[in-house]
Amino acid sequence: MIKNVYFDLDGTLVDSAPGIIDGLKVALTKYGYDIPDYVTLRKCVGPPFTYSFPNILHIREEDFHGAVATYRKFYDDENGMFNAKVYAGIEEVLSDLVKRGYCLFVCTSKPEPTARKLLKELGIDHYFTDICGATLDAKIDTKAEVIELCFERAPWHKREETVLIGDTKYDAEGAKQTGISCIGITWGFGSRWDLEDAGATVIFDYPGEVLDYIEAN
Repeated sequence: MIKNVYFDLDGTLVDSAPGIIDGLKVALTKYGYDIPDYVTLRKCVGPPFTYSFPNILHIREEDFHGAVATYRKFYDDENGMFNAKVYAGIEEVLSDLVKRGYCLFVCTSKPEPTARKLLKELGIDHYFTDICGATLDAKIDTKAEVIELCFERAPWHKREETVLIGDTKYDAEGAKQTGISCIGITWGFGSRWDLEDAGATVIFDYPGEVLDYIEAN
């Protein structure tokens, strides 16, 4: 029986791609890299930068920390993050789940202070018992590490009663690594095929379907 619902942020709750991509372009330009096509940039929405910067954007090791700092200055300090919107139907799902007594957490690889600021600005932070994210020093970085942080903060949560909702293979892989189920969703930045290959328990196309599944399980 599901009692606890952990939500990924980027691509699941919020379409944050415009602000993130703008920040990536600023960082790439400053360090002299060519700007890749939109499809490539979009792949950077979701995974931690420790993966996406070297493996997707091919940023050299000596440029990594400076590029991340440049991105964060634009995204956090210059409010690039606010170029984002809550997906249609999401707030209704959150409201219904809270009314029915489910415990909701945010579980994101975005730095936690940034996630808190963004969700407050968008007006949906109050639905969540806690908002868990990566640390700025990358000691907590991967989705599996953030899931474990959620359990540390809520030790009464049982893994068999907890589900993660996410849009990418990184969500499904993190859920599998930590022994919880994953509801994959297709309105974000990942693909149905990647979610299937990574072991998502079920996959849905619309927020209302997620609500129905949780209430039935």
